[in-house]
Parts: sequence; structure tokens; C-alpha cells
Amino acid sequence: MTLVVFVGACRGAALSPPPRPLPTADAPAPVAVTTRVELPAHIPGTTWRVQSVARMTVRGAGVSGAAAEEQRVTSAALVSWSLDRQPSGALRATGQVDSFVVRTPFDAQRGVSLPATPAIVLLEATLDSAVMRVVTRPPLANECDRPEAGAAALARDLLVRVPDGVSVGSRWKDSSVTLICRSGVPMTVYSTVNSRLEELTGDRLVIRRETVGRLEGKGGSAFRVLELVGTSSGSQRVEIAAQRGTVERLEGSGTLTLTAVERLPGNPPRTQQIIQRTELTAVRR
Repeated sequence: MTLVVFVGACRGAALSPPPRPLPTADAPAPVAVTTRVELPAHIPGTTWRVQSVARMTVRGAGVSGAAAEEQRVTSAALVSWSLDRQPSGALRATGQVDSFVVRTPFDAQRGVSLPATPAIVLLEATLDSAVMRVVTRPPLANECDRPEAGAAALARDLLVRVPDGVSVGSRWKDSSVTLICRSGVPMTVYSTVNSRLEELTGDRLVIRRETVGRLEGKGGSAFRVLELVGTSSGSQRVEIAAQRGTVERLEGSGTLTLTAVERLPGNPPRTQQIIQRTELTAVRR
């Protein structure tokens, strides 16, 4: 589901503690010094190759046989971001998505096609501990089922907040509320990301991110109402080059479970469950 980085100052990243004196017969052994990280304040334009593979299963009313089998959707693109960063890790970014491609099991079926995607989708983003906002430039009048919204979602995970002063074992938390639209239904997404700095070796940081979320939405007309509720969870491993402040590699997986209830006048409710498992990979070019 997605639901965060770049890390970037004109000053270089501070990684190494001061030299420690050798113990002598008259002096006790020195206390170990904890290395803390300060990432640069500006990250120049950087490009990644990003791929997402989603496997979806639908069960419930009106679904049987082959329709209940797993369907695979692959999305891929070149994503570029340029970022400015605050000591809190908050980010402001401009970027773009190029060569965005979506492949589905229906591509080979005659007469079935996806909406055309612009060659380049321009983006702006804001990220702090309570806000995650990625929008197209210019903003879309209606994001429902637009390919540009899918391109923006693919770029979102490359925005990762890392506060100054963290060391191995440090933990921090981000929470956000965002609005999305799927199948013509506006939904509110509540997300929480718990991050931990697992490794700091030379210039490399390894961050583990655990995400949880819930979704709810309602749409339709007087003749058909569709209600959606769901939960999501996921895990990501993020490698960052401290001197550059850039994400070098990101690997993650997640699961979204969504329940859809359709209500028609004079008929009992129809319920379907959608389970989507996603794997995401991003590598800096």
C-alpha cells in the first residue's frame, strides 16, 4: 500500500567519533563512543529504477472459478527526486516519474487497454513526522483511477525521514492521514511507520521500517452504494549512503486486506474481500 527517504547539507555527513586514547597503566580503558548520524541538508537530483509487483485475490459475492485466482500486476518506472532536508529529517522535494509502465493479465486481451500515461509525470512532495503529501504538477482535478496517481504512489516510498543524531538502535515514528480514490470511491488512509537504525558501517546506514495502516471509504449513488474498509501492514529494508544522503537500495513487502460491501435498493448486501500482496524494489542508478 503504500504508504518515506531522502536524506540530505552543504555540510558533509558526520559519522566518525573522535579518536580514542589508548589505555595506559595509570588510566582506565576509554568508554566506547556512540556514533551519531547527521545527513546533508540538500540532496541533488537522483534517479532510481523502481518496480512493484502486486498479486491480488478476490473472493466473495459474484466471484467464482478463474475469477478467484491470483492476478498479477507489475508497475515499473524511473523515479527522480531532488530534496531539501531539515535536522528533524523533514523533506521538501520536487521530482518526476518517467517511463511508467503497468502490466496486467488483461494486456493480451483484445479491446482491453489502460488509460494512456503522460511520458513524464511531475511531482512535488512534503514529508515530516505527521504529513506525507505527494502531488502531481499541476494537481489533478480528479485522482480517481488516473495513471498519474499510480505513478506518484510508486515514487512515494523513496521519501524516507531520518532525523539528525540517530545512532544504531535509535527508533522514530511517523504518522499520516492521506486521501486516495480507487474504483470511484474516495478513501481515507491512516498510516504509521516505525523506523529503526539497524546498522551503521562506514558510509552505509541500514534502516528497517515497519508500517501499519487502515483504510475506509464510501461512495456511489442513490441506486448503488459501495463501502470499503481495510487494513495493511508491511516491512522495508532501506540502505542509505550517508555522505550523499541518498537511498541506495530499498526492498519491501506488504499485505493489504480490503472488504467491499455493495448495497443495492431491495437487495441484500454483496460482500467481497480483496487481498493484495506487494513486493517493491528500488535501486539507485
